[in-house]
Amino acid sequence: MTYIQPLPGPSTQHKHRLPPVFEIPELLQPILALLSPQDLLQCITLCKALHAQCIPVLWSSISIMTKHQFHRFKSSATQRALARNGHHIRHFRTLFFGMLHPLLRPDVNCRNLTVLEFPRTCRFPDPEVPQGMSTLKKQLAPTTSPEDTTQDSSMEQDLVLEDIDMMISKNTHNRARKALGLFEGDEDVLMCILEKCPRLQTFTMVGFPFDRDQLIRRIANKLIPTSTTDTTALTSLRKLELTNLHFCPLKALSIQYLLDHCPPNLEELLLSISFGSRAEVDVGTQDGAGEGDANLTEEGHQGSIHDSMAMTVDGDSDGFIMTSRPMSLRKMAIRGDLSGPGNLIWLPLLRKCSQLSTIWVDIFTDTAMEQLASALSSSCPQINELALQCMTARPQEDAKVASVIQASAAWKSMSLSFFHGLGPLSTEALLKHSSTLESVVLEECDGFGSDDIQAVLSSCPNLRVFRAMTSNGLQFTSTVYLDAREMIDSPWVCHKLEELKLEITGFARPDQKIDQYSQPLTGPLHDGTIQGFDLQQIVYKQLGKLTRLKVLWLGHDKQDLDDEENYFPLPDGRFQFIDPEVQHACLEFSLRSGLGHLQGLKDLCVLNLDRMKTRVGLGEVQWMVAQWPKLEKIIGLVIQGEPTPKYVQWLYDNRPDIDLPPVLGNFTSGFI
Repeated sequence: MTYIQPLPGPSTQHKHRLPPVFEIPELLQPILALLSPQDLLQCITLCKALHAQCIPVLWSSISIMTKHQFHRFKSSATQRALARNGHHIRHFRTLFFGMLHPLLRPDVNCRNLTVLEFPRTCRFPDPEVPQGMSTLKKQLAPTTSPEDTTQDSSMEQDLVLEDIDMMISKNTHNRARKALGLFEGDEDVLMCILEKCPRLQTFTMVGFPFDRDQLIRRIANKLIPTSTTDTTALTSLRKLELTNLHFCPLKALSIQYLLDHCPPNLEELLLSISFGSRAEVDVGTQDGAGEGDANLTEEGHQGSIHDSMAMTVDGDSDGFIMTSRPMSLRKMAIRGDLSGPGNLIWLPLLRKCSQLSTIWVDIFTDTAMEQLASALSSSCPQINELALQCMTARPQEDAKVASVIQASAAWKSMSLSFFHGLGPLSTEALLKHSSTLESVVLEECDGFGSDDIQAVLSSCPNLRVFRAMTSNGLQFTSTVYLDAREMIDSPWVCHKLEELKLEITGFARPDQKIDQYSQPLTGPLHDGTIQGFDLQQIVYKQLGKLTRLKVLWLGHDKQDLDDEENYFPLPDGRFQFIDPEVQHACLEFSLRSGLGHLQGLKDLCVLNLDRMKTRVGLGEVQWMVAQWPKLEKIIGLVIQGEPTPKYVQWLYDNRPDIDLPPVLGNFTSGFI
């Protein structure tokens, strides 16, 4: 007789010993790392023997992103657990600056913290207690000092909408800071947490106060050890990201001071300010500047801390010497006007980055492009990814753009934005990288013609992303588009393409008689004499070969609502917005025109047909749903203010999981 052992009851299950296989840490830890926090809690509940193995995994990554999470973390029970398990924390991610206070408690050991992230705009005031958590409010851990009590009470003051509007209208910076909850003590809190976590490898802060010059310098001083016995320097830091998406005054000297103190081991540096912000250039001593500013020249260039082969760190009683080493920086992003009207303050650092592979920068002067091209070609032999945004507000010379493209031996990714003046030289330089290019993005760039687009798509076999689209604004000499006739004799070779964003035009559409301005459409494409769908089927077949395609974006982006020339007066005194970017000579996207040739796009997730005069109906929608099983979003089928078509209603009823975001279309307004 086979004896079946009964399942352990509540009194015996916690005493039940784990199978020997689970006592092997090398086997158990990878398994636990793959489980969700909820699964880990269940493991602890069912078997206390797993408690010691699960707790380190549960506490290794902490994410506080909501009000509920904030106040639960500050409860007394959680704070006691934090004191016991703080040494397990490796990754701490939050939106709330107040979450740093618990980590500073003397009984909390967070020396093993390696990642500290404020991934979205940092919120300095503590959030209010959500409804339903009133009982938890009494359980919040007490503050550790009278200063904390004063600060918390100040944060809880109510602000009415009128107060905020008044502060914005007066543009009073100090009052705005107080409303946001920024206090002088916040700098000390941030510096204390950096000092308490010497093993920190990643520090990310969105909403960083760039106007705090002293804070920037204090962080810079933490990046380089002051002596051989200095244990508080962030020598393990590999990624530093400081971003502010809102207007913020700042000084170029402070940014330069930070750049000059970047440690050799740093691998990623990302500094970004808002579009409207601009660094001030001051050749004198700034507020909060240290003695190290004495050697600043009129050009705003300070001798870099890495310039000499050996250097003595200021204030070092031990006479500590740091030997200069090549920078390990592999990725650098400088977004916004961090240099001001002076020289590019990040060029000295760039010239030391022989291992740099990725650079994202904005340029604001004509000479900056030449300086960038020279530095990349002479100092960055491994560079292969570039994202360059031109903010000079004037056309650029084709030769200068070509010099930037020629700065690398083998580009893998090239992104250019707001370049006016692309021409044959820049196209020729780009095509020299056809064997290595995997991503080409041209946004709001004119001068890149239909033949240039076709040359790229028929020459780059490894291309995975191609985006080239402009608006019809008056600042453009031409609109970027692909004439379908270019595709007849030159087939594409980019069969690995996963994202295509492009306007394809030049199709005969006799069915289109009236344009968006109620004017007759004339010309050979609309006079009714051209019959057949031969050209459309050629394009469908070419698109159908892109079997890895995930995003097919043939329509335009959001409308330019700020251009007054797009508003036309009506008899009743109102204005009608008419979009100039409506496509008439486009693909029909109907089954009769050859849509069936796209049946091989089994990975397609996003389709954009915005402002395209298609002939999509119920049959086409049902075909898309049947042939494209991964379809998640269709843009351009729903237009605000217009009746819901039957095929859209069918999608609502049968495929509610497919997102159909409404587009604005033409509309009337009482004012411009």
